[in-house]
Amino acid sequence: MKRNSMIGSVFFVLLLIAYPGWGEVYPQGKVTWIVGHPPGGGIDLTARGLAPYLEKYLKALSPKPEKVGVVIKNLPGGAEMRAMNELYRAAPDGYTVASGGDILHTREVMGTLGFPITDITFLARLGSASKVVVTYARSPLRTWGDVVATAKKSPVRIAVTGFGASNHVATILLIATTGLPAKPVIFDGTAGANAALMRGDVLLGLNSKDSLKTLIEAKELRPLLDFSEKTDYPGCATVKDIGYPQLVEPLKSQRYLIGPPRMPNHIKRVIEKALRNAFADKAFNAWVERSGLTFSPVLGRDVESLVQEIQLFYKGKETILREYLAEK
Repeated sequence: MKRNSMIGSVFFVLLLIAYPGWGEVYPQGKVTWIVGHPPGGGIDLTARGLAPYLEKYLKALSPKPEKVGVVIKNLPGGAEMRAMNELYRAAPDGYTVASGGDILHTREVMGTLGFPITDITFLARLGSASKVVVTYARSPLRTWGDVVATAKKSPVRIAVTGFGASNHVATILLIATTGLPAKPVIFDGTAGANAALMRGDVLLGLNSKDSLKTLIEAKELRPLLDFSEKTDYPGCATVKDIGYPQLVEPLKSQRYLIGPPRMPNHIKRVIEKALRNAFADKAFNAWVERSGLTFSPVLGRDVESLVQEIQLFYKGKETILREYLAEK
């Protein structure tokens, strides 16, 4: 009994040495929220929109609210892996979190994540966003039928963001499922992909609907294929319309809030409580309504189950993903 108590005490001391803030009441300082994309785009806007409300409710749970804050740190590069590696190396003290997405699932299947996906602390699924294929305003393409006819003559190029990330994988599965003659063209961020599309450097783009909302409403981009069962875009086909309803749910962009490995349960519970309060905040929900972003939060053990289900879907697509994503 005494031996077990001594081992436990030594382990606790070692934790405090490795992570000095581990034994403190949480939170008592600034939380850095890493976003693996440049400013702009749905993932960045999701973080920036939620951060002030997460800060508000973390302060409410803190003994030193004047010291608490949430700061966004954009760290693009390596198709989100620069951000993921920084998060993975961070102390599990609750003061570093990050936006995570489908690339975690893809890289786990491909064996290129660099660490087991189960090491990551999944704090929440913040939301999921349906995707849409668009063309630029001056494009001769008016319908999805026009896309198919054009692609039969010569493969069309589709601008997407992040090698192996959500939009790239959606494009791969669209091509593999429908047989559309097309080639993904990879950009590091939404802004670069949209700029190339509007210049006419590529004929099509694929991204989340909320990332393209402003440009679609301004008629700078024209929707041609909506990855939903129903669409609000006049004249736009859905994947169900063209005979592939199985693409609706699995290809939504998953937007996670994640933490480093070995995050203590008491810190996870504080962050979860702050998130629940933030999602119930009237001002936050008014902002969501104005922004057009999609939030569908999943918290606690439910997010762990969701991650497992999505990982199984990606595992089932391993052959296709390896064909398109294997290093040449």
